[in-house]
Amino acid sequence: MTTTQQFFTAAKLAEHVGGKLLGDGSVRIDRCRSLGSAGPHEVSFVSNIKYLKQLATTKAGCVVIGNEVQPEKIARGGLPPLTFIQIADPYFAFRQIMLLLHGFRPHDAVGIATQATVAASAQVGRNVNIHAGAVVGERVRIGDNTTIYQNVSIMNDAVIGEGCILYPGCVVYDRCVLGKRVILQAGAVIGCDGYGFATHQGVHHKIPQIGNVVLEDDVEVGANTVIERAAMESTTVGKGTKLGNLVVIGHNCKIGEHNLLVSQVGMAGSSNTGQYVVLAGQVGVSGHISIGNQVTAAAQAGITEDVADKQIIGGSPAIAWRTARKAYTLIEHLPEFAKRLRELEALAEKVKASLPDSDKTSP
Repeated sequence: MTTTQQFFTAAKLAEHVGGKLLGDGSVRIDRCRSLGSAGPHEVSFVSNIKYLKQLATTKAGCVVIGNEVQPEKIARGGLPPLTFIQIADPYFAFRQIMLLLHGFRPHDAVGIATQATVAASAQVGRNVNIHAGAVVGERVRIGDNTTIYQNVSIMNDAVIGEGCILYPGCVVYDRCVLGKRVILQAGAVIGCDGYGFATHQGVHHKIPQIGNVVLEDDVEVGANTVIERAAMESTTVGKGTKLGNLVVIGHNCKIGEHNLLVSQVGMAGSSNTGQYVVLAGQVGVSGHISIGNQVTAAAQAGITEDVADKQIIGGSPAIAWRTARKAYTLIEHLPEFAKRLRELEALAEKVKASLPDSDKTSP
């Protein structure tokens, strides 16, 4: 974040994001904060309708809202009226305001620290910062303006593109390739061996994993996430894709462009996704599965077969989300249903017993 405090009026913020100003444009804003804790010189936002009720009580100096919100219907009681910035995409607009007011985390210009170990054969670009304890192997190539934090290990023949950030404790295995502006959060592991074993006569024999991992431009990898190298070719993560914390990508997977894989997603080997796929938290994907473009899987979905384009799925095994929601709403009533079924069966037996013998034969 920036160290110099920035101040802007609500009117300037509205102009910056291209939104419509509603209220007092002279309000001075110096910080972003949530609706519940924001004060008179702080800006917040609403992009989820369940938080609309907080507009009645927030003390924020300015709030970014969507076009569907009707400010005139918000009852404020005795509190001062709010100043709004109204825009079609309030979440992105608030992101732009955060960037303006706070910026991204700064990176100290340490150069190559004396406590770092960099092989003589490594090629290091301009304005690269390599912190203490980092190890850069033989023939590694590092692009301009890249930051490598403490205790990062980059093994032989790996390629790190321009403008990358590798946070403390990351490991990039040999021959793996990172594109431009890739971010690895702390503890990420890129290119460890895939889970490949041949079982022969009851013994599991390790299969050499001779492939690598390729992360395309603008990929972000969460903390302690693991991406396994391919057995023979490349495990790939497409341009602009973001992986959350504790995600595991198996060997030979092909992750498409601009995917969102939320924390604790697990993908077994040789599975593929298309573009703009969203896998919510703890989604599991079986091996050799193909997921189409613009698919969304709800949290904890278990995907066991191919999914066509533009599907919304949930449940385990995953099915169409509308069907899954109906099915899961019945789960809490299953004991009651079972009890009623037993009662009906008992009643049927009584009715059957009261019938003449000639009518008791089941159809």
